[in-house]
Amino acid sequence: MLLPALLLLAAAASAAEMFPVTSVKEVIRLRLDRGDMLLETIEEAIRKYAIQDGAVLTAAGSLQQCTYHGVKSLADKPEQLFTNKQGPMEILQINGMIAGGEPHLHMTLSSPEGAAFGGHLEKGCKVLYRAEITLAKFAGAPLARRPNKEGVPMLQALPAAAPPKRK
Repeated sequence: MLLPALLLLAAAASAAEMFPVTSVKEVIRLRLDRGDMLLETIEEAIRKYAIQDGAVLTAAGSLQQCTYHGVKSLADKPEQLFTNKQGPMEILQINGMIAGGEPHLHMTLSSPEGAAFGGHLEKGCKVLYRAEITLAKFAGAPLARRPNKEGVPMLQALPAAAPPKRK
């Protein structure tokens, strides 16, 4: 009797939504050189290639400075801790989604000593030698982020665009 109640409780607690992608419409590869700004260049590519719905698939390279943030408490409303690092860092990964033309990206970096750290990518990260990034542009049901009751931007499916009328 206890197991069904626990299963019902777990199902009620999970408000996970799934958003199928019909296809990958386009793949865009970026090369950033010394001194280029990481997030600013990704945002420029998102605008240039009109990526409303997509993802960052891969990233590798090095940075000389970087700003990121993460949550700093378990409070109901998010509290952020911003960090700015200087010095040589390797990009171990960057990934995330693009919804409504806005990226939500997280990254993991490493220090020369091998310590890993990271969080939510912010503007102000400068490439040291190079960075290589792969973006995907999706076709299908578009997504956007809308704030929930705590003010956290959550993914929401947008209504599909009506097909153009024929004359």
